[in-house]
Amino acid sequence: MKKLALALLTGVLALNLAACGNTSSNAGGDNNGGSSSSGKRTYFMNPKSIGPAYWAAAEKGAKKAEKDLNVSVLFNAPTEADSAKQINMIQDMLTRKVSGIGVSPNDAKAVGPVFKKAASQDVKIVTWDSDAPETDRQYYVAPGTDQEVGELLAKTIGEEIGGKGQVAFMVAGLGSQNQIAKSDAAKAYFAANYPEVEVVTTVASDDDQQKAYANAQNLIKTYPDLKGIIGFAGGEPPAAAEVVEQAVKAGTLEKNQIAITGIAVPSVVKNYIKNGTIKTDIIWDPGKLAYVTVYLLDQLAQGKEITDGMEIPSVGTIKVDGQNVFIGTLEVTNENVDSFDF
Repeated sequence: MKKLALALLTGVLALNLAACGNTSSNAGGDNNGGSSSSGKRTYFMNPKSIGPAYWAAAEKGAKKAEKDLNVSVLFNAPTEADSAKQINMIQDMLTRKVSGIGVSPNDAKAVGPVFKKAASQDVKIVTWDSDAPETDRQYYVAPGTDQEVGELLAKTIGEEIGGKGQVAFMVAGLGSQNQIAKSDAAKAYFAANYPEVEVVTTVASDDDQQKAYANAQNLIKTYPDLKGIIGFAGGEPPAAAEVVEQAVKAGTLEKNQIAITGIAVPSVVKNYIKNGTIKTDIIWDPGKLAYVTVYLLDQLAQGKEITDGMEIPSVGTIKVDGQNVFIGTLEVTNENVDSFDF
């Protein structure tokens, strides 16, 4: 618990500093199509929340794009994954006449009306990390399809537990499109390939690390035969790993009794990977995800075309399939965890 508290304190301090930097950005628009007072095009990057290390890494990518493209990027979100607060922030930015918005929706359906309002004002809309497909958004930026990622997570945990046993899902939000799609794909993969795997429950943390920790504690108490946990968002795998390690130290679990995989920033789960609590972590560079989102918004704002195979500086080649843009996934293991700088 002390280790978790220290990690949380460190993250909060770092993000408070980042937030202080955000407040100095000029969010005001003028008559120059959403440009700031300096004459730069302005984009609002709106993750699910401010706090988790995943979003802190994404902010670095957004700020790099700001510098490289000579635009203004405002990166902000509620301190918790709150759909109503997120929508209010977007509405405020529309009032300030930004050129584009990059949003990771907490609720795919709830953002529909505010996206429609943005489109009516010719504000460019790109979703990233989580999609809202039945809205006026123009593109969705992701590592791969939610189905591909969900299947990869299911395959990973299925192999680790020998193809049978109880598995629990930990998600950031029950209304988040990417969480729903990934977990549904994982369930379908189990049904087709590991019929003896039973998904016993899905619990949501709302992107709150302490809640994720409490969820993991409840899982191992409620399901004594639990064999695996999949964390579908950045805060879930480290919370599950910390709880399992504490239980092993207390003698209530045996080492490797519960396998853990999921989506997490390598730096956050590095120690858990090195000591074997987590064998495989699935990730992509959230900084590159945010960078691509800002890049696409700027291309759209200038009336430029988005094409399959286009090369994006600092990122590489992207895959464009309809309105979906993919940057690719990475597998983090004990062999390569030291090579990641985020």
